[in-house]
Amino acid sequence: MNFEEFEAHLASVRAARSGVDLPEGFALFDELTATPVDLDRVERELAVTLPALYKEFLVRIGGGLFLFLDLLPAVAAEEFEEDLISVNTGPLRIHDFVAVAPVGTGDWWGFRVADHNRASGEVYLWTHDDNEFLEEAVDFLEFVSARGLREG
Repeated sequence: MNFEEFEAHLASVRAARSGVDLPEGFALFDELTATPVDLDRVERELAVTLPALYKEFLVRIGGGLFLFLDLLPAVAAEEFEEDLISVNTGPLRIHDFVAVAPVGTGDWWGFRVADHNRASGEVYLWTHDDNEFLEEAVDFLEFVSARGLREG
């Protein structure tokens, strides 16, 4: 799936849910977008090159709540909120892995880091119980479609 197809699909999901009554202050999508400067800072502080498709997603769509998925924003809006830098440099840092979304069980979804500090394009599930990496999706758009939009 390319980005234009994904955005068309996302627009149809948003349209289908536009009439849903939500509690005050609750949104289905946070849209905490990143700037190229934010992404440069993240890559510099993590010493990793993130996948281009993922960076494009953060610039065009953003992190935060994405329907059924919570995506780390590149840079937190407030001091004590989690973001890509705080999670991936903090005490729960996972070696050779960039965590991008919590599962809610102590496990994380993210990208494996290999040669020359490049993050893979595939999304993996890291399981904290056995420190294993299980391939979840071939790319980030497939991942957010399946887990965030619960499609496909």
